[in-house]
Amino acid sequence: MNDMTFDHTQHPTAPSTTAPSPVRPPETRNQANATKALLAILLYVLLWGLAVAIWGLPALFLPAVAKTAVMFVILVSITRG
Repeated sequence: MNDMTFDHTQHPTAPSTTAPSPVRPPETRNQANATKALLAILLYVLLWGLAVAIWGLPALFLPAVAKTAVMFVILVSITRG
């Protein structure tokens, strides 16, 4: 049948050799993002603890001092709109 109509009884084409990547449900993606965030926080705390063990008290308070400047920039950018 060579007319331009779609016939359901025609033989299906051969399956493609490249399978499409499976789409993960949103719950799985959210869980993966949460896992990455928790691992990043854990790594940060671990590195901070290691720095305190190596360099002592200055390593304990210097990250807080640096974050103060970053927070000032964030607050000014929020107030300026």
